[in-house]
Amino acid sequence: MMSETMQATTASSGRRAAPSALRRARAALCAEWIKLRSLRSMLVTPALAAVICIGYADFLCWRFTQRWHTFDAANKAGFNPLDTNFNVLVIGVLFFGVLGALVVTNEYGNGLIRTTLAATPQRGLILAAKTALVIPIALLSSAVICFAAFVTGQGILAGGHLPHVTLADPGVLGRVLGAIFYLTAASLIGLFIGVIARSAAVAMTCVFGVFLVLPTLFNSLQGGVWRHTVPYLPPNLGNALWLSHTGTGSLASPAVAALGLAAWVIVLGVLATCSLRRRDA
Repeated sequence: MMSETMQATTASSGRRAAPSALRRARAALCAEWIKLRSLRSMLVTPALAAVICIGYADFLCWRFTQRWHTFDAANKAGFNPLDTNFNVLVIGVLFFGVLGALVVTNEYGNGLIRTTLAATPQRGLILAAKTALVIPIALLSSAVICFAAFVTGQGILAGGHLPHVTLADPGVLGRVLGAIFYLTAASLIGLFIGVIARSAAVAMTCVFGVFLVLPTLFNSLQGGVWRHTVPYLPPNLGNALWLSHTGTGSLASPAVAALGLAAWVIVLGVLATCSLRRRDA
């Protein structure tokens, strides 16, 4: 009888533990969502990224329509409408990296992180909640930007009677989705860099270094070192997802690029979790 009572008590406590964990996760998500909604940068950064990326993409396409008559036959044959349209991602990825970094560095800057850690001692749960919110925000923002830039840019090329593509053309939708995946991954990389750096200025510098400076430095390497490093840097992996592979043998395949970006996110996520757990606020 006593054994049955103990088993019933254990089962009962086990049933109560699961809802408790669920409530903690829900509370952490709600708290992080309230903080994110109050951050002006969460509205300004995606809006600024949309204006600059879509506007610059359309400008590049319009410029080609104005200069098309000056191109020789070789240049016209090598023209790739989607590469032209999405070259702006070189700039757009910086906005998304900074967006992710600001999610956490703002708290370190104003000291709110101490309150957050006191209210939720489970530091891994805090980072998981931030990650769970950054993903849909970055995914939605990047989808709007990429599809808007694609539709308007290809419309400008079509209006100028230049070669253009549609989403129904082979491989086009995959490259647009690859661009969205790249920007979303960049926001997570920025988030985890922000957790490690703790400073907005340092985190932004690191984001610029990863997506702009690092490829330039590694491009000076020669031989096998170049072959085994440069294609697997985050910006080159991202380029492999949206850039045409014609004449770009140095890029990884799209499948390898997607796995490589996911690996970068996971490794930085583990480092950020260890940093958050082991260091004081």
